[in-house]
Amino acid sequence: MNPDPNDPVMEWPLAVGDPGREVWYSLVSPRDASVAFWYRYTLLSTESGRQEGRLWAALTDRETPENSTFVSEAFAFEDVWPDSDPFELTIGDGVLTSSSATGSVGDVAWDLEYDPDTYAFTPLRSQRLTDVLSKTIGTGKHWSRNQSVFMSGEITVGDRTIELEDAPGHQGHTLSTDPPEEWTWVQCNDFAEDETAVLEALRLDDNLSLCFRIDGEVYPLNRVKHVVPWSPSANRTLHDEPGHWRFRGEGEGVELQATVEADTDHWQTVSYMAPDDALRYNAHCSLSDLTLTYSVDGGPATTITSDAARAEWVSTDPPIEGEYLPEWN
Repeated sequence: MNPDPNDPVMEWPLAVGDPGREVWYSLVSPRDASVAFWYRYTLLSTESGRQEGRLWAALTDRETPENSTFVSEAFAFEDVWPDSDPFELTIGDGVLTSSSATGSVGDVAWDLEYDPDTYAFTPLRSQRLTDVLSKTIGTGKHWSRNQSVFMSGEITVGDRTIELEDAPGHQGHTLSTDPPEEWTWVQCNDFAEDETAVLEALRLDDNLSLCFRIDGEVYPLNRVKHVVPWSPSANRTLHDEPGHWRFRGEGEGVELQATVEADTDHWQTVSYMAPDDALRYNAHCSLSDLTLTYSVDGGPATTITSDAARAEWVSTDPPIEGEYLPEWN
């Protein structure tokens, strides 16, 4: 039996002072994209001795941005239980499996379930090369375990309840001892013109990995020849600055070009602590505009759009102005 890509990889709890960070994150929006909900379960051990499990939750409100909120709470490892076969991660009263998620932080709570995705996207298709890079230079690993799922349940924020039924969602799993200094990412499975379409893109330095799905077919542009910038077949970033990203890719039977535009009213600005005790600053917009033009097997070009793409720009310096929470003491 193959392990679940959500199964914890590191041997938690790590010894005090051993660096490591393992993250399970998820996003979901109702069909009308009136709000976006982003939540995370993280395990951290830093060189200075900080050790914690942590729950994160952020709600972005499209029509009334002042109703948007972000909360986060840390837990001692005594309140953390990562299990495999089957995967189940407990942090405080939050529990994540590969088909459900519950949790509460402050006045935010969630209770969601979904049928797991049968396809897990990885930035590099070769797991052998991923293993080598992870061990030699600490680049880490990533699986979009539930790249495209449809969630049902509810989210509560204070006295407000948001009911979800077959809402487009995403869930991933990542880990490292030395995370990248910067990256840009987008995921979307809520296109107005075609509900079968899914796009995910991850830029690390000049390396760009893409995955497109349509009508049940998967077109992963994640071989080495697609990712490394010196390859004639490489995916290309055409423009990238916080809030604006254009890129293209070709191969595996598909050709595509995408433009991501983040609405400045809908930023969530948060900070992550890395295993070396340094911070990564994330400017995240879960209600970004995405225009995607694609063709399959040499067919005609088709353009589809979304106003509920999940995009983020992360760096060692704040990508945009603002207050980045939580405060790390």
